[in-house]
Amino acid sequence: MIVQVISAFFAILAFSVVNNVPKKFLLYCGLEGSVGWFVYLIFLPAQGAVMANFFGSLALAIMAHVFARVFKAPVTVFLIPGLLILVPGAGLFRSAYQLFLGTKDMAAFYMLQTLEIAGMIALAVFVVDSFFSVINKKRRDLEELNAEKK
Repeated sequence: MIVQVISAFFAILAFSVVNNVPKKFLLYCGLEGSVGWFVYLIFLPAQGAVMANFFGSLALAIMAHVFARVFKAPVTVFLIPGLLILVPGAGLFRSAYQLFLGTKDMAAFYMLQTLEIAGMIALAVFVVDSFFSVINKKRRDLEELNAEKK
């Protein structure tokens, strides 16, 4: 497990370099990728691949929002590299491979699983974005209220 988490760090670090993430954020992107993969590995045995991807994506999205606010950078600088580690590319490959072999049942299984995982990633990002939007709105409303009192 430790080897996988360290490998995830370096994989996301390399992806971030290739995609021109500013140098001051590279280590944070790598850290985010390794944490996301760690959360995924923790939930995988008990919850299965679909829910493990949801919880991993949830952790990544929370970290991306926190890093974006701390470093005053766009959320996508941290979110896109971090989510790469959880994208279900292998499932799509397996589905195409099973179609090539002629086993349509297995191809359908892998395609459905891939779509479920992609949906869970999108849902996790949506939930965290909505949560932070509500917090920001409440904070702005409170600041406006305090400004009116003065």
